[in-house]
This record gives sequence, structure tokens and C-alpha cells, in this order.
Amino acid sequence: MFAAVKLLRTSIKCNNSCAKSSVALFKGFCTSHLRRSWPRVQSADVERYLLRKDRIPETYQLVYRAPMENYVAWTKNISTATISVLSLVALYQAATTMNFVDIALKLDLGPLVSEESDLYYFVVGFVLINLAIRMFVAKYPLRIYKSPEKYVAVYGSQLPLGTVKHYFHRGEIKEYKNFLNPWRHIMYKLGSRSSMLLVDYFKSPSEFEKLFSKE
Repeated sequence: MFAAVKLLRTSIKCNNSCAKSSVALFKGFCTSHLRRSWPRVQSADVERYLLRKDRIPETYQLVYRAPMENYVAWTKNISTATISVLSLVALYQAATTMNFVDIALKLDLGPLVSEESDLYYFVVGFVLINLAIRMFVAKYPLRIYKSPEKYVAVYGSQLPLGTVKHYFHRGEIKEYKNFLNPWRHIMYKLGSRSSMLLVDYFKSPSEFEKLFSKE
């Protein structure tokens, strides 16, 4: 149990750092720095590697590749570790007579919480941050491929490893406006799935425009 407590303390520090970095990341999605740091032209070898990695048939062609894939994966894995440790702590509390306050004392959270109610607020905020990370992963396509018949968008899985595929046809895209969404300026509906698209990372402007064409 003490190992889990130590891991949770480390996860809290990492998650706080991750949350701060994520805020800066979300604000800077369309900055010129990101556009400069990502190569526009993908080599044939890289495209073949990505097709194999995503288990996509070779009849498909890569038309979109989002930046910061490694950062997104790292953030997701930190979130997974944090949720896992919190679940272990909750199970430990359920199996013993130790309450949240005693656990907070063992975690040395004194600078963060001064009384029991503060701890509950801290836990709720912690859960909301992790939910935001999960929502971001679910709406952030890493790559989009096209074939003569349809498109397939590849997203990071909610599990530590793997990806999730979403198929849609040309013309099945529209802007998705939600004023409560902080990423509403880059939100689109790809078929039935709302997604964030960074227009600058399509292979060419025409590839983005073709998504809207039904012919």
C-alpha cells in the first residue's frame, strides 16, 4: 500500500504539471510555431510505416497527420496511471477503516488541503482534469487516410496502447459549433463523431476541401 501511496504522490505532481502544460497546448494549437515544427511533406517510407502501424490497407493514402502524437500519448498514460492509483487507494479505504483524511496525511498533502472538505474538492477537480484529458484524446484524430470509397480517421485508444478507427464517407463532414467547448474553432463532425481538425496539417488545402465534396 505504501508503494501505491508513493506512486500516487508522484502521479499528482505529474498530473498537475501535465494539466498546466495542456492548458498552454490548447491555447497554442494554431500558432505559427507548431506549423513550423511539423514537416508538411511526408516521405513514402513514413507513409508506409504509418499504414502498417495503424493496420490500414495499402489502398489508402495518408491525407492528414496531427502534431504532438507523443505528447498526447504521454498525457493519456499519466492519466491512466493516476486513475489506477486512485482506484487502488479507494479500494484500500473500502477494505480498511482508514478515511480520506488519514490517506491525505500519508500522502503529505498538507500544502494542498487544510481540512477534510478541501480534500473532497481536490479529488473532484482531479477527476475533472482526467475527464478533460480523456475527452481530448477521444476527439483528437492522429491521422486520416482516404481510399476511392471512403475515409478512415485514427484516434488514440483510451487504453494505454492501441488505436481506434472511425470510417466515414466524403461529404459526411460539417462544422460542429458548441459554445461551451474551448476547442470549438477547430471542431468538426466526421460522420457521427465530433473531432478536432488542424487544417494546416492536411497534405494540401485541397484535401481538406475534398472532405466536404459529395462527388
